[in-house]
Amino acid sequence: MKQHKKNSKLKQLFGSDFKGKVSVALYLTITICALFLPILSYVLLVITTLLWIIPDRRIERFYNP
Repeated sequence: MKQHKKNSKLKQLFGSDFKGKVSVALYLTITICALFLPILSYVLLVITTLLWIIPDRRIERFYNP
C-alpha cells in the first residue's frame, strides 16, 4: 500500500483497513489468552474468523459500480 499514490484506486478501496488492524490485535490477544484462558482464546479465534468470512462491501462496490 505504501507504493501506491494517495489517490490510487487501491488505496481508496482499502482506506484504513479496519479488519486488518483488528485482526492483528485479536491474534495478539488470542496468543496471550491461550496461556491463561484457553477457552477464551478459542472464542476470540472464532470471532476473528467470522470477521473475515463476512465479505468486504468495498471490494464489491469497486468491481460492480
